[in-house]
Formats: sequence, structure tokens, C-alpha cells
Amino acid sequence: MTVATEPYIPGYFMINGRSMPDDMDPNYAPQYPHQPYNGNPHMHPGELVLLRIIGQGRWQHPFHEHGNHVRVLARDGNLILSTTNPADPNLAGPLLFTTTTTPGQTIDGIYYWTGKGLNWDPYGHNSATGSTLPCTADTNGYNTGGTAYQAINYFEWCQDHNKPLQATPVGDVAGGGPVTLPDPNIFANGAWYGGSAYLGVDATVRAVGSTGTTPPSGTVANSPTGEAGFAFMWHSHNEREITTNNIFPGGMMMMMLVDSREFVINESN
Repeated sequence: MTVATEPYIPGYFMINGRSMPDDMDPNYAPQYPHQPYNGNPHMHPGELVLLRIIGQGRWQHPFHEHGNHVRVLARDGNLILSTTNPADPNLAGPLLFTTTTTPGQTIDGIYYWTGKGLNWDPYGHNSATGSTLPCTADTNGYNTGGTAYQAINYFEWCQDHNKPLQATPVGDVAGGGPVTLPDPNIFANGAWYGGSAYLGVDATVRAVGSTGTTPPSGTVANSPTGEAGFAFMWHSHNEREITTNNIFPGGMMMMMLVDSREFVINESN
């Protein structure tokens, strides 16, 4: 059989068999009986998310995960280990800003997000007692000791604890500021906050100051008094692949959602 391989001009680009915005529908949505999984993972700060990237089709797809780099664990199912001490090898995969997917290749990687590097306290809006939340740094600088696991700000980067975002913030963080914005490679500014620069219940309302909101509540499809997390776009760095039939937005694009620990993540399916 003779198969003509060129010209090859695909019009659809998918994640888990779905194209954005369909990959934002629930898992096992009845309209996609053969593509059961969506592409909008949820996580709490400090949790580890396993990415298993499988390059399919005939093109390379440079996939970028906003919010943090990905630590590669394995390629094609083989762990990447150091050989400095063969008796006690360590994981030695690179940190990648973009994971390139060669057709037929698989990449396993770990992604996590803690708020380190934001330069403000993302938990400062919220305290059940009306006082600032405690933050006791472990040897790595995070709030993980003692009973911290039960706290809203578990895994907070303590160096930024109580550091204000605004000159006159509304919440538990004292006055001061304004903050120096973080490296855009690790955080998307503006509306990608999820409706507020803070994490947690009623975060959008808490961000309202005397001159307005940051950003205006109700603009990001979440209730002003509901749970607010941070949304990081994960997408192909080949711009044509974030379209569907050349219509933007679409294609190989989804969101990683970082939720406050008050929000229970349903992992039943």
C-alpha cells in the first residue's frame, strides 16, 4: 500500500483525546465515551503531581507547564539516575521549562507548586481566629512542622509570610508594600489569579480595597464568596496547536488549578 504522508496539515490538537475547551469538561463526560479523562488537574500547595506525557502523532509538541518547571523522572519508562554513587543512585532528571514530546516517546515528570517566589503572602487574607496564621519554617523554609499539616497554610514559603501585596491590603497582612511582582515564568499575573491574588474561601471579597478590586470580582467565572484558587495555563508552545481549525483558543491547552486546602479535591474517578 502506498500512503501519501505529505502534505500533512492537521486541524485538531488534543490532550487525553480532547481538544480545549472539551478537555475542561468532567471526567467520563457522556459526550466523550471514548475519551474519558479531562485535562484540568487540581492540586493543593506542596502536593506532587505526576505527569505522564506520551507523544502521539507525527509532530513534536513542545508542551509548557506554567507555574513551575517539571522535574523529569524517566524517559520511555526508564528512570534517569545519577551514577556518582552506584550503590545509592539519585534521581537526576533535568528541570524543564517546556517538555518536548517526540512521537512515540514518553516522559514521566513531577510538578509541584508552593508559592515560593511570589514575594507576597497568598494566605494572608484568611484566618479563622482573626489573627495572622503561624508559619514555622522547616529546614527547607516551608511550614510543615508539628500540626502544620492541618493548617490552611500548610507548605507556605515562610520567607514571604505576612508580606503584603498591596500598600493597604484588606485581610490579615499588615500594611506596607507594594510587592515586587514575581518572575512571570513561575506565575501568571492578572486574571489568571482565579479572581484574587489570594488563596481560599471568599478570597475575591477579601481582595476588595477602597479603590476597587484586584481584579474586579465576578470577572473570572467564580462566585465572589466562593473558593478561589490559582489557574495556570498548560499549553503547547507551538502557537498553531492552541487552535481548533485555526480558531483560538482551542487545541492543546488546559489549566492546572491550585486550590486552597479548604477545598476538597475529588479523586474518586
